[in-house]
Amino acid sequence: MKKVIPFLLLFLLISLVSVSTGKPLVLAQNETEPAGFKNVRLWVYPEYDDPRLLVMMEGKIVGAEPPAKVKFLVPSGAEMYSAGSMDAQGRYSGGPPARKPSSVPGWDEISYLVTSDTFRVEYYDSVIAELPEKSIAYEFLRLYPISDLEVIVQEPRRSSNFTVSPAGRAFVDSENFNSYSISFKDLDTEKPVKFDIAYTRADTNPSVAPIKTFPETPSGRNPLLIPGILILAGIAIISVFLLVRKSRPQTRAERRQQSRAAPSRVPSGPQPKARFCSQCGNPQEGSNKFCPNCGAKIP
Repeated sequence: MKKVIPFLLLFLLISLVSVSTGKPLVLAQNETEPAGFKNVRLWVYPEYDDPRLLVMMEGKIVGAEPPAKVKFLVPSGAEMYSAGSMDAQGRYSGGPPARKPSSVPGWDEISYLVTSDTFRVEYYDSVIAELPEKSIAYEFLRLYPISDLEVIVQEPRRSSNFTVSPAGRAFVDSENFNSYSISFKDLDTEKPVKFDIAYTRADTNPSVAPIKTFPETPSGRNPLLIPGILILAGIAIISVFLLVRKSRPQTRAERRQQSRAAPSRVPSGPQPKARFCSQCGNPQEGSNKFCPNCGAKIP
């Protein structure tokens, strides 16, 4: 039982940290980084489901086996939406990435562990002006070389005079948006990919309805955070107390207390018969030879 206690404490610690931070606790391990990316797609959607610019990126890592640490550059004013991994069935898993200022002014570095060979990153960038005449100068900076990149720029609905430079190939996507595809090959980490977007749009509503997310408290934390921490803490204290009490040796005082509380055993052998005086009938105690009442001899 003593050997179980450290594992239980470790499990409870991981659970408490996971609830308090909102993300799983990853134990220390050898972190490898990819040598580059391939089959990368970059979607740039102005005012899609938000007044801001939605940027999504997906691709495969090269030169490393998952789990591997991946890093990306995002604008300092960007709000992260997701960063995780995609499996072969297209199922997504991930959590909030680590984020810190990068050496490039105006850009932050995010990092996390991919559990498959496919990464997925999404964020919103506040680079769109509120005026009807919109102009976006977008840059794509990277920390790993990319063998092939396809940039897809989507034209917002209820917009006009839309242009993107370089122009690329025009097509209609699965949601009936006018879109433009631009391809790049053998990109290093030195020179950023730049393209300009311009259009006219007076409507302040996004092209599609926003996706509803789980409500948050004003502090930005999950409303179930505090109750979850209290419940896990209570379970941890009770479980550890019971295990320690059961596994530790008893003291002498505890053994004595248990022996006193235990019911006394009834002798199993024959009980001695009561003795009476044959003359006066007075009950006799002990081993008296004469009756103390009448003085007659006790047989």
